[in-house]
Amino acid sequence: MASYVEVNKSSVLIRNENLLKRNMKSRLSERGAIKRFSKNSQKRLARLLLNNAEKFKLFFTVTYGINQRDCFLSKKHIDYFLTRFRKACSSAIGYVWALEFQKRGAVYFHLWFEDFDPPELDECRNLVVRKQIQIRFKDSLINLKRFKFLTYLWLRVTGQLDNEKVVKASTDLKVIESSNFVVSYAVKYAWKAEQKEFQKVDFKTGEIFNDWVGRFWGASRSIKNEKFYDSLNVKAVRIIRKWVARAYGKKRVSGMWLVLDKKLKERLSVLCKQLELLGLSKDDGLAIRRLEELAHALQSIEPDKIFGALDGRF
Repeated sequence: MASYVEVNKSSVLIRNENLLKRNMKSRLSERGAIKRFSKNSQKRLARLLLNNAEKFKLFFTVTYGINQRDCFLSKKHIDYFLTRFRKACSSAIGYVWALEFQKRGAVYFHLWFEDFDPPELDECRNLVVRKQIQIRFKDSLINLKRFKFLTYLWLRVTGQLDNEKVVKASTDLKVIESSNFVVSYAVKYAWKAEQKEFQKVDFKTGEIFNDWVGRFWGASRSIKNEKFYDSLNVKAVRIIRKWVARAYGKKRVSGMWLVLDKKLKERLSVLCKQLELLGLSKDDGLAIRRLEELAHALQSIEPDKIFGALDGRF
């Protein structure tokens, strides 16, 4: 695995060839089941939010009227909710969702949406809305329609439409007026100490749930970390590594780095343009040869002997 760098709008991803053995071990073993909201997963979510912060215009929160702790059921609910949303609106509309737990252990979801036009449904039009929402959207009929549509979808999927108290209290919608709102959530996930653990026992009923295994967040296909600059060129990777090291005061740099400071972004942008002018945005012959040798080694040698075979060559 050769050195690699990818620069996005608000992040830098650096892979260092010196970490070949560690990367090889992870590639030779199957990925295990996701059992917790790991620090790396939180940083990946933060990276995606940061690089798409200006796209999101709506922030939707959903929960349950009861103390819902069954994550398997909740995940089915959010999947079905988003499937119905795509069918009713458009699969091209971007969104990101994240699962979290309240202090009591109950499940709830945060969702960030791009602008969309809600369909006209009689069920949505007649939905009861709490006074706070009426006041918030008194001058914005389109946002009130969006709130009713999203709320109706969630309540329909979770079977809570018959409970008027839940109808009024289980959802919330905020209009994102500045990308800083999304950035603040990204920062929260990036430097969050830890996610609240999944509660396996309902203390009221004594019901024991299975361990939660699955993703804690996801995004639509249109929400990506768009590449501003990427390269396998060894010289280009070293230049950006040194730049990141100076900018963040580190001696050794590898992995993911979030770029929040506006001046740093501008400087990084200039650097990437200069690297392109110098022709350092293309794959060089050395990197290609190393990848070919690695592929050959994986096919022709037993996994336990790969590292010994590669010693001295990389």
